Amino acid sequence: MNSPRTPEDLLSSLPGELEPIRARLSYGTECRLVVPSAQLLSGDALKIYVTRFAGRFDIEPNRYLVSLWSQKYFGTVIIPFIALAMIGGRALKADIDSAVVVLDSDGEPVAVRLPSAFATESGENAASLLTSTHLAPMIEALAGWSGLSRKVFWANAAHYLEWIMGRLSGQATRPQLPSPMTDAIRYVEEDGKRVRRRKVCCLRDRVPGVESCGSLCPERKMRTRP
Repeated sequence: MNSPRTPEDLLSSLPGELEPIRARLSYGTECRLVVPSAQLLSGDALKIYVTRFAGRFDIEPNRYLVSLWSQKYFGTVIIPFIALAMIGGRALKADIDSAVVVLDSDGEPVAVRLPSAFATESGENAASLLTSTHLAPMIEALAGWSGLSRKVFWANAAHYLEWIMGRLSGQATRPQLPSPMTDAIRYVEEDGKRVRRRKVCCLRDRVPGVESCGSLCPERKMRTRP
């Protein structure tokens, strides 16, 4: 396969089972709210969009809601950027100053603008590059504004990163995540099955109407709650 000339060329390379990733990519004319990721490093900006998100649940913004919002953000950014990098063999420009996300009317991150250029690093280095240039500053901002532990946000990011890397690697062994996410996701034997599990609870179930993450949750009482 010839090397893609632009990130947009990669869209046609997405295998059928990853077709839903297209919905997380925004390109061309965009009528929804477009926000540079760097703008979200500001506590004032986070407050605006997280407050809108809180309205969906008819609550005031709190740290549990911030964790849930961060899951939406990380899933939106990590999955398409890593998938395209692994498929195309080249990392995309996804640093915090280059990335642009799309929010819906409730302030939920729903898509990321497809960058116009590749980074100089290979696809093999995409996870480390995304971690240091995008996830790290975003997590610092989220933790600083919300008062929630950085470990919660790193675990939220690790869930999506480990999942998409494992899905595309084609290897039986679990993917190695960059520090500080190295041991954020574990695999345990439970009832004769190998189960994927977080090390730190995401607290999302504290938001009214939001279910726990099931077997992924490290809290036994939450996994067994009817």
